[in-house]
Amino acid sequence: MRKLLTALTALLFLVPLALAQDAPDKNKKEDTHRFNKAEYLQGTAAGQVKAGSSIKGTLFFDPENQSVQFLRESGSPVIGIKFDAIKSITYEKTNQPRYAAAVLVSPLFLLSHGKKHYLTFQYVDDSGQGKYAIVHLDKSNARQAVACAEAQTGKKVEQIEEK
Repeated sequence: MRKLLTALTALLFLVPLALAQDAPDKNKKEDTHRFNKAEYLQGTAAGQVKAGSSIKGTLFFDPENQSVQFLRESGSPVIGIKFDAIKSITYEKTNQPRYAAAVLVSPLFLLSHGKKHYLTFQYVDDSGQGKYAIVHLDKSNARQAVACAEAQTGKKVEQIEEK
């Protein structure tokens, strides 16, 4: 019985190690440049972001094509910006009170604030006009996206944090 328990314990530790050492994934490097759970905020013709619709998808820094792209959940591109066309990049972290949770759950939620993370690209399009692209990032990968933006584009990301 003791031998059986020892063998089972050894299997519990060795099987995960063996599974973790699979063949290296060719797309692993590419995945470090993809940031899921992002949302592209479309502006209106007048430039109002809140009035426009948003598209859920993935922010992708493509080192091969030297561009940053926003891809829909289906994988089709929404916008593509060449690294050379980017004039500045801004990261903003905002605090917002949690009014809905305070009303529905407890007034104590008014003491805590939700944080939203935005990455804004200022760029020049093909016609020479200045434009902006605003991407709402998920809190789980916002810092990695900022670091990747700096590394891939070679431009310093200005960071703004509300208190």
